[in-house]
Amino acid sequence: MSVIKDYSIPSLLCDFYKVGHKDQYVKGTTKIYSTWTPRSNKYFPRTDRVVLFGLQGFIKKYLIDYFNDNFFYQDEDEVVDQYVQFVKEHLGTDTTGEHIQALHKLGYLPISIRAVAEGSSVSIRVPMLTIENTHPDFYWVTNYLETLLSTMLWQPCTSATIAREYKRIATKYAKETCDDLLHIPFQCHDFSMRGMSSLESAEISGAGHLTSFIGTDTIPAINYLKGWYGSNSLIGTSIPATEHSVMSSHGLNELETFRYLIEDVYPTGFVSIVSDTYDFWKNVAETLPTLKDKILARDGKVVIRPDSGDPIKIICGTTKIHHRSYVQALVSGTIYYRDTEGKVKKAVKGENNLEISDDDRTPEQKGLIECLWETFGGTVNSKRYKVLDSHIGAIYGDSITLDRFEEILRQLKAKGFASSNIVVGVGSFTYAYNTRDTFGFAVKSTYSIVNGEERFLFKDPKTDDGTKRSQRGMVAVLNNGTEFKDGLGIVGITDLYLENELSLVFNNGELKKHFTLDQIRENVDKELELQ
Repeated sequence: MSVIKDYSIPSLLCDFYKVGHKDQYVKGTTKIYSTWTPRSNKYFPRTDRVVLFGLQGFIKKYLIDYFNDNFFYQDEDEVVDQYVQFVKEHLGTDTTGEHIQALHKLGYLPISIRAVAEGSSVSIRVPMLTIENTHPDFYWVTNYLETLLSTMLWQPCTSATIAREYKRIATKYAKETCDDLLHIPFQCHDFSMRGMSSLESAEISGAGHLTSFIGTDTIPAINYLKGWYGSNSLIGTSIPATEHSVMSSHGLNELETFRYLIEDVYPTGFVSIVSDTYDFWKNVAETLPTLKDKILARDGKVVIRPDSGDPIKIICGTTKIHHRSYVQALVSGTIYYRDTEGKVKKAVKGENNLEISDDDRTPEQKGLIECLWETFGGTVNSKRYKVLDSHIGAIYGDSITLDRFEEILRQLKAKGFASSNIVVGVGSFTYAYNTRDTFGFAVKSTYSIVNGEERFLFKDPKTDDGTKRSQRGMVAVLNNGTEFKDGLGIVGITDLYLENELSLVFNNGELKKHFTLDQIRENVDKELELQ
């Protein structure tokens, strides 16, 4: 029999105060029913809908495999003794552990979970799932699992919601400036793993990213989805890419470093080259034009990656280009504008006249995308926006946020460039700066049965602003997750069976409904199309 380490005891994967709750419930309790709800978007006002994701992974990994391997399949005396000794040592309380023994004898978690479909979303304050005990002796198990459920579910839900917001922005600008949406699955690339709090947080958050995109450098997230969800399509992918240690190992001659990478190491295919190890704008203005013919002759794409500075200014430049009519109103200073042929001109108001000359902006003022266009050219699509030649591209992955991403696409559009010209790396600056409070997630008991009598439970603190007010009784989620009905008992919940979007996903140790990543992505896209 394998030895269980103290930190892995399933009966103790909870807050300390949960240990005493079994004896604190009112005598005669046989049922505890609770809800999991995003209660507030105060800290993330960009959206009022939150995506459910990660529940199936949690159920299969913990409620089934983990409990089976480390509790139900272990020696009864051993698991009971571990619980008893831990409580005695750390709480100074004697306990027989009879309830732990009874649970072990039962052989499964007597819990039922109902939830909306993974990949779908609910409005703020609408429950995502309910959890209740299925055996009257184990009423205490429902909220005993609250801590474990909360710590494993808030992050994948939050990251999936944020990823969907990135996809919403990408889709909006693609529809305005591109001929198709084929680039979107690859436009936001997950760079977050190194900045997450743990390997598991990288897995579940990175998996949340992959509910909306395919581009990722978080390999464990791909394997997480393979193991717990499955897919018949591409889960995630990336391309060969350099880092600063690679670039600096070649010395200061960056022209030769670029040449070596695109000719000797990657003569074909995609390659991303970090380009600001020393002098980014020199590489843009001199190195790339020198290698222009070689890049255009390659069977593949060279992706330029700046990695420092203000991403908006690096990509889009620092000068605004005005319509020609603005020149007539020029009083003083300099204005850049496009003439009727689309060529950028400079207009300067002198003492006596208006001087007009060709564009003399620096590469920094033009920005990366415009510089790449000047060097490599491209095509103009049916919506009259410029698309870089297919042999060259750009990615920026430092400190990207939703606001910065949206502003980059807005400024590119204003400059006449399609949104497909840029890929962004979405890192821990996006995915790690969140907590359970980002959407106010909480598990709250709303219903119980005591001595055969149904009771509607709720909390409504007078010292609160209403955020912490819970539902009461059993609940049903209605109308595509926009509404819920509470105050329901056994009869009421049965009457709403056909309308209720909460369906059975776990019951008595078994997964009852399985979602693939493909289905989850379809649910995400379906809702985006309706917005």
